[in-house]
Amino acid sequence: MSTVPAEIAGIGSTAQRMRVSPGFDPLKAAVGPEEYFVLSRIDGTQTLREVLLATGLPVDRAVSIVTRLRSIGALLLPGETTAPSPAAPPLRPSSPKIPRTSQSGSMPAMARTQTPVMPRTPTPAAGGRAPVPASPEHDLSLPGATPEERAALAEDIDLSERKRRRVLAMARLIHGDPHALLGVPRTADARMLKLAYFQLSKEIHPDRYYGRRLGSFAERMSKVFDATSRAYSRLTTSDRGRAAVQAQASSDQPQTPQEYAAELFERACQLELGGDPLEAMKLFAAAVRMDPHARYLRRAASCALAAEQPRSAVEYAKKAHTLAPNDPSAARLLAAAFRAAGKLVDAEEVLVLAMAIKSENDVLTAELSNDLDEVRKLLAQ
Repeated sequence: MSTVPAEIAGIGSTAQRMRVSPGFDPLKAAVGPEEYFVLSRIDGTQTLREVLLATGLPVDRAVSIVTRLRSIGALLLPGETTAPSPAAPPLRPSSPKIPRTSQSGSMPAMARTQTPVMPRTPTPAAGGRAPVPASPEHDLSLPGATPEERAALAEDIDLSERKRRRVLAMARLIHGDPHALLGVPRTADARMLKLAYFQLSKEIHPDRYYGRRLGSFAERMSKVFDATSRAYSRLTTSDRGRAAVQAQASSDQPQTPQEYAAELFERACQLELGGDPLEAMKLFAAAVRMDPHARYLRRAASCALAAEQPRSAVEYAKKAHTLAPNDPSAARLLAAAFRAAGKLVDAEEVLVLAMAIKSENDVLTAELSNDLDEVRKLLAQ
């Protein structure tokens, strides 16, 4: 496949803009490196066609990756608030379809097929790992509720009372202990922090309620989720810092700057995918300072565009283009940054030079030509 198809089976038009499902866990879903890279390019601002071209992968390979990401619940179509659940595994062939009799001819006890589902009780894992709570702990009783909180609970909106209470309880903790905000004990390890964060993302992320009537909770949820992302970043970053110190104390080979930069970059990607590009920008900046890798720079430039920080986007895109001057996609990213910054003459110059670069991707060449036409139309106004 040499050109981007107009439609993809199971997804639809490639002209639509897809989003990453809030709370999707790439690690839990066993997403591979190429799949994670494609996932990182999907930010809700570019069309699927643009994403497929921006990856630099063969089009058929990129299409198959997007199809799989959709099938495992990673991607949302426009208007969706939750991703379709992955297909349930088939029943085992040995599962009986009719009741079997015992040796005495009597029917087996119904309790065998109608055993009530018991609440999940966390149990210690192998190796003595601390139990993980079924859900983050917050005081949903809202002791001493204020008149404003009582009025919020009485609003006629599309949000359950439990979720309202969760948001209000967390709003009380925004400026307090980050552990309390995440609903975990101070002894929580990285696994427990991660689980709590993603569970809260599924419950309070504003994007999950697109098109719903949220009243005053629209703003409340946005503030609470932003604070939750900052708390998670703070705790996991400090946790990694302590881990690095412990590793250095027990080993003659301390963590290298490149290894630490890779950790910061991964953390920034998770924040960006979680809908917090401004916080992600801080970690991207730290990663780039320690290791100005071309991939880090390009991702930082894309994140800066999403965060509406064109000056930073230009800075990162310039450096990425310097490292890969013969990469048309890097040139296109730089032109987009120049255009966002209002530097149309610079954008035109970069696109003209990019058109002169030999490329086997005829679709990307056509997109560069379209970009150039658009910039020239703007210059002519």
